[in-house]
Amino acid sequence: MGGLCAALCMSARGASVTVYEAAETFGEVGAGIQVSPNGLRVLRTLGLDPSGAVLSRGLTLNDNRGRRVAILPNSTQREIRLFHRADILALLEAACRERGVSLELGREINPGSMDDADLIIASDGVKSVFRRHIAPEIAEPIYSGQTAWRALVEVPAPVGEAGVNVYMGAGQHIVVYPLRGGSLVNIVAAEDTEAAAPEGWRLDATRSELQERFSQFGGPVPALLARSEKVHRWGLYGHALPPRWSEGRTVLLGDAAHAMLPYLAQGACMAFEDAYELARCWAAFDDADEALGAYEKRRAPRVNRVMKEARANARRFHHSNPVARLIGYSGLRVVSTLAPGMIARRFDWLYNFDPTA
Repeated sequence: MGGLCAALCMSARGASVTVYEAAETFGEVGAGIQVSPNGLRVLRTLGLDPSGAVLSRGLTLNDNRGRRVAILPNSTQREIRLFHRADILALLEAACRERGVSLELGREINPGSMDDADLIIASDGVKSVFRRHIAPEIAEPIYSGQTAWRALVEVPAPVGEAGVNVYMGAGQHIVVYPLRGGSLVNIVAAEDTEAAAPEGWRLDATRSELQERFSQFGGPVPALLARSEKVHRWGLYGHALPPRWSEGRTVLLGDAAHAMLPYLAQGACMAFEDAYELARCWAAFDDADEALGAYEKRRAPRVNRVMKEARANARRFHHSNPVARLIGYSGLRVVSTLAPGMIARRFDWLYNFDPTA
């Protein structure tokens, strides 16, 4: 997604762009994805229409039995869209083809390739070979102590409440939200576990494993887990920011530069912000080193803050101490009742940011 968005941003500023994708086709990667206002501003500035995705009406926090703890409503100024990943990829791919971006599928490049390019944007993800080339001294990723599970569920009737629900338990939480008009439900579950799973999206698991691991949850969760078909799990790892994001005319973008835990739903949005800022810097400076240096200087502090906040959310969702959990939930209920917008305003710094301004 970051690479396609970067292609559109560079093309909009007059560059001739080719995208190289190792896969033979742009298909489903993962399942659901949340795109918040900061990311939507980039898409809309590029002339893309995200209105086909489900509009989230807010975030509801629930305990592990399904009882409501707090509601964080979305205002009219805080638009969050819930996409199937295949749909947002299709939106970006179609725009690239319409605007003359060359797409070469089934072709993988590596450091040392494309020496004749004016700029190589490495958006090759969490296992980036370009990051290791640019910053070989960077530390290996460290297992966070958490493993995530995901599944898509077809529901017999469209989900009426178009919002994100989080169910919080001791050492575990589950995120549930509708996709494609409510005909699908996306499930992402995370747990604290010492047994490290490999990093990546594609490790197959079973429905019975998912049900067994998350058996403490009640409310609508058991019925959703019982309907899950394809289940995957992956280990969550902490990545350090590389000491530099570029070398020569090769630059990192998105997860290749700043892979983060998923607990703030900002991975794609940070890549979209990167793409817009990189194109702006490339157009603003005659010297490539100055352009790429300015891009890193403007992006690194913001993504570092997002990474820290995502790590903090993991702790907030997984209170294992029952007393701490009771106190925390009680405080959330009171604030949600008396000042429903107060909790949401904690994230104004994130959502109100306009990367295109």
